[in-house]
Amino acid sequence: MNRTLGVNLLHGVRHGLHRRPLNSSTEIRLTRLCTQRCRQCQVYERRTEPASMDLPMFRKVATALQAYGAYIGFISGGEATMVPDLPEILLEAKKVFPVATTLVTGLYNKREIIRDIGQLCLDNNINMQTSLDGFGEVGDQLRGVKGFSDQVLRHMEMIANMKEHSQSLLYVNIVLSRLNLHQVPDLIARAREVGWRATIGLYHHLTETTREDEDLSVRPGPELHELLTFLDHNPDILNLNAFIRGIEPFITSGETTRCPFVASRTLMTRLTIMENGDLHLCWGGPIGNLFESSLQQIFDGPIYRERLGEYSQCKGCWTTCYTQRYLLIKPRSLREGADNLRKMIRMRRIQKGALR
Repeated sequence: MNRTLGVNLLHGVRHGLHRRPLNSSTEIRLTRLCTQRCRQCQVYERRTEPASMDLPMFRKVATALQAYGAYIGFISGGEATMVPDLPEILLEAKKVFPVATTLVTGLYNKREIIRDIGQLCLDNNINMQTSLDGFGEVGDQLRGVKGFSDQVLRHMEMIANMKEHSQSLLYVNIVLSRLNLHQVPDLIARAREVGWRATIGLYHHLTETTREDEDLSVRPGPELHELLTFLDHNPDILNLNAFIRGIEPFITSGETTRCPFVASRTLMTRLTIMENGDLHLCWGGPIGNLFESSLQQIFDGPIYRERLGEYSQCKGCWTTCYTQRYLLIKPRSLREGADNLRKMIRMRRIQKGALR
C-alpha cells in the first residue's frame, strides 16, 4: 500500500471516531486570474492579494492537508496555467494526494504554455480536465472569449497526441445550460474524436464563485428529455448513470438527495481552498483559513457546526461535485450500487488504456 495512503487511512479512522470529515476530495484554486470571462463564473471579480498562490504558499496548504489527511486533489483557478509556479506545485500535489491528482484548466492560453504543462501532467500521470460547453458563437457566449472551441479543441488534440503510455485521464466537462442542449451530443463526439472523454454537469449558482443567470437555467421539456435519454448509459461519458437519470426529476420537481455534508458527514466532505487560504464547503462564506488554522481546528470549531446546521435546511442540489459523489457511496438500491461499480471499473480501464 502507498505509504501516504496508509497514513491517510489512519487519519481517517481517527477523524471518524471524533465525527470529523475524512476530507475525501480537495480542490485548490491557485488563482483568481483567468483567461476567460464565463457567464456562470465570477472568480475573476475577486480582489484578493496576492492574486495567486506561489510555491511557498502552496507548501503551507500541502503541509496542512498532509497533517490532516487527503486523498483526491484538483488543482484549478481561475486559470491555473497563469500561475508561474504551477509545474512545481503540480509535483508537490502528487505527494499530497495518493489516489489521484487532476489539473483543471480551460486550455485557453498560449500554445507553448499548454504544451509544456500538458507534457508535465502526462509524464507524471496527472489527470487533466477542461471545459467544452459549446461550439462557435454558443461557446464564445458561454466563455466570454473569441474562438473558444477552436482553440480548446486544438489544444485537446495536441495533448492527446502526446499521451503515448501515460495513465493520465483526459476529460472535458460539459455543463448543461439552456444555450447548449442542442450541441451536447456533437460536443461529446468531437471530444472523443480528439482523444478525450466527457463528463456532464448541470448549471447552478450555489457557490461563492458562481453567478445566477436565468438564461442558463435548464427547464424541463422534450429537448431535455431527448438529450438525457441519449446520455443514459452513454459509453462516452464518465458520469454515473444514476446522476444522469436524476437530472430530469430534479429540474421538474426538485427531487434530490439529502445534503451530502449532513447525511454523510464523515465520508462526503469536499473542500475548496481559495488562493488566499480561505476554506469553503458548498454555499456560504469561508469556514476558516488554512494559513491561520489547522484543518482539525476548523472542523472542531463553531463555524463548521453552524454551517452544517444551515445545510440541513437546504432544499438540495444536483451537481457532479456534491450529489454525484454522494450517489457513488450511498446508492439508492443494490442495482444502482452494482451499476456504479461497473462504471468505476470502466473508468479505471479507460485510464489504463484498456478501452479506447
